[in-house]
Amino acid sequence: MIKIVVDLLGADKPQTELVLGAIRAISENKDLYVYLMGRKAELEDFLANVTYDESQLEIVDCTQEITNYDDPVDAYHDKTDSSLIKGLKMCRMNEDIGGFVTCGATGVVLISSILILGKLNATRPALSVVLNGRNDKPFCIVDCGANIDCKADRFVDFARLGVAYMKTLGIENPTVATLSNGIEAGKGSDVIKEAHELLEKCGFNFTGNIEGKEVLDGNADVVVCDGFAGNVLLKSIEGTAKVVFDDIRRAAADASDTQKAQLEALIGRLEPKFDYNNEGGAILLGVKKPVVKGHGAATDKTVYNTVKIAYGLAKNNLVEKISEEFEKK
Repeated sequence: MIKIVVDLLGADKPQTELVLGAIRAISENKDLYVYLMGRKAELEDFLANVTYDESQLEIVDCTQEITNYDDPVDAYHDKTDSSLIKGLKMCRMNEDIGGFVTCGATGVVLISSILILGKLNATRPALSVVLNGRNDKPFCIVDCGANIDCKADRFVDFARLGVAYMKTLGIENPTVATLSNGIEAGKGSDVIKEAHELLEKCGFNFTGNIEGKEVLDGNADVVVCDGFAGNVLLKSIEGTAKVVFDDIRRAAADASDTQKAQLEALIGRLEPKFDYNNEGGAILLGVKKPVVKGHGAATDKTVYNTVKIAYGLAKNNLVEKISEEFEKK
């Protein structure tokens, strides 16, 4: 049985909506067990009218909730009965729990995960997101928000984390590239240039620099960058996609019935690739249990996909694969 802790508080939507994502996940995976962290009485009342296998979940009552207005350090110390802190401690204390899912405040998730779960292989944890590029080829960005300013050697750690992650998706020898403002080795900041030199020497399937405009082409399985650049890249992709699909919808409104049907079919086929609810969430790589962080504006679909990601990472031994990569140093 794969056991996952699911934090249902701290997001924009109520726990009674988000829980449906977890219910869907267990209904599709009979070897999945979830601990639902939230307000127990309210969840029990709501689930009384929902069909599910009671042997696949347990509700854990939490009397506190962490919000985006909470200081991360204060929340860690003062809100010990919150769904986020209590859930992470459950992960740490129970070896058979395979991962943690939350849509709560990013800062609290980062700090609390490191303090409670501990760092793996003495590396600095990083956030990673998997997107589907051209021809639906998956690739990951590491880091996309946890480490805003980094030294060059951190890029090597990010590459190790990303390579291990992509191996859980069945990619045996992932290609690695550094995000830069040009493909030439001499392009980029001093840190990027130094990182490029280090990555060439570390035994990766390193392909050099990659520009932002090429990321979606799928020329690299792992795109490494500092958290500032990675977050800007990720948000730029999301924002560009939104503008494009909004423009297509406006065009469809004035089109003939045949053209409208064709445009709507196009949106239906492509838009899910750029919908953060379908992506599920970012994975905090480098802590001792998989932590999947969903968007704060999460829906039940987001929770469903984040639980699926955590389930897959636990089942495919992400932590062990990361340790194997760092043993190659």
